[in-house]
Amino acid sequence: MELKCRICGQAVEVPVWSEEYERLKSSDDPAYICSACQEKIRFDAQKEQQ
Repeated sequence: MELKCRICGQAVEVPVWSEEYERLKSSDDPAYICSACQEKIRFDAQKEQQ
């Protein structure tokens, strides 16, 4: 399954056997965020909390 990151638009192939695939398959509107964007969001949130 090919997905696009909602933040940066990068196309990513998600393997059928992964937990991510199962989670996305069961939702009506799968919102996928790539790992690079997840790390950036986490880093920015930690910076704001300080």
